[in-house]
Amino acid sequence: MKKIAYSQIILLVLLLTPNQLLAQNDLKITHGPYLVDPAEDAMTVVWFTNENCVSWIEYAESKNSSTFPTWGGYPEIAKSSNQGLIDANTKKHVIRIKDLETGKTYKYRVASKEILKFGPYEVLYGETVVGDISQFTTLDPAATNFSFGVIADLHEDAKIVSDLNKIAPLNVYDLIFLNGDILSWIGDEERIFNGFLDASVEHFAKEKPFIYIRGNHETRGANARGIMSYFPHSSGKNYYSIMHGDVHFIVMDSGEDKPDAHPVYAGLVDFDSFRSEQAEWLRKEVQSESFRNAGYRVVIFHMPLSDDSTRHGPYDIGQKWGPILNQAKIDLVVNGHKHRYKRTDKNDGEYSFSTVVLGKRMILDTKVSDQDLTFSVKNTEGELVDSFTIQKYEPTKASDW
Repeated sequence: MKKIAYSQIILLVLLLTPNQLLAQNDLKITHGPYLVDPAEDAMTVVWFTNENCVSWIEYAESKNSSTFPTWGGYPEIAKSSNQGLIDANTKKHVIRIKDLETGKTYKYRVASKEILKFGPYEVLYGETVVGDISQFTTLDPAATNFSFGVIADLHEDAKIVSDLNKIAPLNVYDLIFLNGDILSWIGDEERIFNGFLDASVEHFAKEKPFIYIRGNHETRGANARGIMSYFPHSSGKNYYSIMHGDVHFIVMDSGEDKPDAHPVYAGLVDFDSFRSEQAEWLRKEVQSESFRNAGYRVVIFHMPLSDDSTRHGPYDIGQKWGPILNQAKIDLVVNGHKHRYKRTDKNDGEYSFSTVVLGKRMILDTKVSDQDLTFSVKNTEGELVDSFTIQKYEPTKASDW
């Protein structure tokens, strides 16, 4: 009996191909895909597999169904390459789809082929896994009506994402800004997936892009230096601008809240210089044609501006960024960090713009129209915390600037 069983095992091994012998697990897409770094002519898609792969994206404009694989046609293909080498042999897949049309909707699906063996002169491939068909829409400066949301300070409580989605579906927003301290510190990547990312993919991030803004807690932990590689921006920076509809968004990174020399940082941070670097960029950005011609100007970063010198980070940005923003005809600055809601109206304090500091378990729901920005702040209990409107600013003469 043992001889028969042993013979059957030998026969089975002989029948298996080399690829089947090398394969350890069924190939799966484990996380994602999700959308980041939206633009008028591009979109970045990120996803993860359980085995090392080479990957690509199949996509087509949604109205042209005959070119998408569901109907047996030939889609466009996007791959990622660097210095002549196509990205491969990795479980994290980041591909930017380029040369798209402004304001167009595209269907897409991700695909990954397992690499079983990666030798210098031979590569053995395994099976291919293909994701579901989803869609996205590129940004459009000509858009007249749209909405965006801002969430802050999840601190790895993914249930908040699901609870907010019950109040109002998150996939209705053109953009969602995740404004810092979404994670409490950066360790292994499972914290990212379990802390908010899987829930975001489930509710909106497959089809609506999010903008991940680093908070002070995301600067902490052994893997903090790699966190933004999960949410890459094509500029390679944590600060940049986005134009959608008549809104010029400015995204900035406020860094840590304590002095660089604080013992908890062990001599490994340099945020004072980083905030100065951003101040120089901001000074130029608010002079740009796109900024000046925008109907609305919204600035988003994690820590609020402060004149309290005992809180070093907020005080430093107040000193370095505050004067620039004060002269720039900003409509709204959105922050988090405090875990308590607060709104200050334009010219109601030392700043010439309105400010919102979001609390935990809240979302800033914003409707954009030709006439105004309409804001509603809602919490996970479905309560309306606050609502207000900002009228469009129309400069009438050059001296207004």
